[in-house]
Amino acid sequence: MFPIRHIHQIEMTSRCNLRCRYCPSPHLPRPKIDMTEAYYKQSLRWARHFMIAARGQRELNLAGIGESTLHPDFVRFVFLAREAMGDDVMLALATNGLLMTDELAAAIAPARPAVWVSMHRPEKAGPAVEVLKRHGLLYGVSVDPALAAIDWAGQVKWHVSATEKRECTWVKHGRVFVMADGRVSRCCLDASGVGVFAHVDDDLRRFETSPYILCRTCDQDVGVPFQQEQVA
Repeated sequence: MFPIRHIHQIEMTSRCNLRCRYCPSPHLPRPKIDMTEAYYKQSLRWARHFMIAARGQRELNLAGIGESTLHPDFVRFVFLAREAMGDDVMLALATNGLLMTDELAAAIAPARPAVWVSMHRPEKAGPAVEVLKRHGLLYGVSVDPALAAIDWAGQVKWHVSATEKRECTWVKHGRVFVMADGRVSRCCLDASGVGVFAHVDDDLRRFETSPYILCRTCDQDVGVPFQQEQVA
């Protein structure tokens, strides 16, 4: 068992505007919703708390199973995160680029998010890359489904091309993922919510994360021994 040390990821929305075969989103077994402002602000409060208490959080990822730019308050939420976390924390964001216009990039540019573009739809993602370059926001481009494919710990029918077992950076480091409905799970691969163990309205200082059932089928090595009851 490991105490929470890092709100690593906040899912603004579980909705997406694509239906990729290699992603669990099309068949997501939980509601496709936008995170409320109350849950988002509470998530940010905990992220700031652990940043100060653990003295180790230097990144906050504002993405999840859904496409963050679909959230109706996307721009304002990016600025709320910057205000809460301060200037020294990197705000990471992944997008498929379908909604990334010059106007949207200009609107979020003062908050300085580091944006990854996923090449799910190259004809849309390509122009988004150029837009983000112009505004100094492009952090990288992802073609993982082709070059570093995973099957989401067995949750989708897709090949795994990773040849080496990677170290999991979640469980033993106390990182957690906040879903759009405010529930807290053990890692970002948890599409269905089987790893949920808390809620942002709880006192997260009293909760501990641990290996769970998806650790058994994940391409990453959780790095700690665990009993069967810990992953049931």
